[in-house]
Amino acid sequence: MRDAVEAQARARVKHDLAAFASYMTPQAIVQLGRQPAVPRRSRSFEVVSVSEDGADGMAEVRFSGGGAYVLRTRWKQIDGRWKAVEAEIPAASIRVPWWRRIVGGGRPGPSPERRDLS
Repeated sequence: MRDAVEAQARARVKHDLAAFASYMTPQAIVQLGRQPAVPRRSRSFEVVSVSEDGADGMAEVRFSGGGAYVLRTRWKQIDGRWKAVEAEIPAASIRVPWWRRIVGGGRPGPSPERRDLS
């Protein structure tokens, strides 16, 4: 299972979303889509924990670079392959650079109304 967790994390760092998603069930992908926004540019990862019990397991991976967050997943062996069946990003684990907190997360929002300065 550890190999699958590391391969998925490597895919995330390489921004290969198709490979990243290939290690997840559709339900886990939907769960991940409902999570809080995370920094987009992960440059590195650290496998924090992996525990395996037969055909089930849990993993935590910390991603960092341009901010940081932890991806917590529950894994099952399905058709001989390890797949994440549940995924969550605990809100308390999300860290953004100080300047993003000041400018508001860096997400484009509606443009402010222009005033006539003449």
